[in-house]
Amino acid sequence: MSTKREQTRTRILQAAWQLFQEQGYQNSSTRAIARAAGVADGTVFSHFKTKLDMLKAGILVQVDTVVAEADRLLRANTPEQRLLHYASHLYPFYAECAEFSRELFKELLWDQQELRPQIQAFIDKLFADKPSEDDRLYGQILMDLYFMTLLEGLGERTCDSDRMLAQLGAKLDHMSRAQPAT
Repeated sequence: MSTKREQTRTRILQAAWQLFQEQGYQNSSTRAIARAAGVADGTVFSHFKTKLDMLKAGILVQVDTVVAEADRLLRANTPEQRLLHYASHLYPFYAECAEFSRELFKELLWDQQELRPQIQAFIDKLFADKPSEDDRLYGQILMDLYFMTLLEGLGERTCDSDRMLAQLGAKLDHMSRAQPAT
C-alpha cells in the first residue's frame, strides 16, 4: 500500500500530465497543476523542484508503461532486432508527445548523467541481460543510433514515428553490411 505522500505525488503527476496534454507544457503553470491535483502550491514544490522535474517524472512513468508492453510482446533475437522492436513502441510515444519530448531532451542533452541508469538497463535488455564488455560498447553505439534518430525526428516540423523507425532500420542495415577497412 502506498503512503499518503506517494499518493499525493501520483495525484500531482497525473494532474500535470493531463494539463500538459490539454494546454501544452509551456502553458501549464505549477499553480494550475496544484489546483488540478487538489493540493497547495507549496505541496507541488515539496515533491518536484521544478515543472521540468514533473515532466521528467511524468514521461518516465509513461515510458515505463510503453516498455513494459514492448517487453510483453518481445520476440526479437538479436540486439538490432530488439532495438527496432523497442523503437517501434517508443518512437510513436515520443512522436505523440513531441512537445514534451523536445522540452525534455533539450534539457537532458546537457545532463545525460540523469539518464545513465535507464540507458544501461536498456542496453542490458538489448543483450538479454548479459552484455560482455564488447557488447556494452556496441550497445552504446546502438543507443547513439537510437537517440540521434529520435532527435532528428523530433527536430522535424511534423514528427513521424514511421519515418524515424525506417531511418533507424536503414542505419542498422547499413552497419550490418559495412566492412571494416583493411
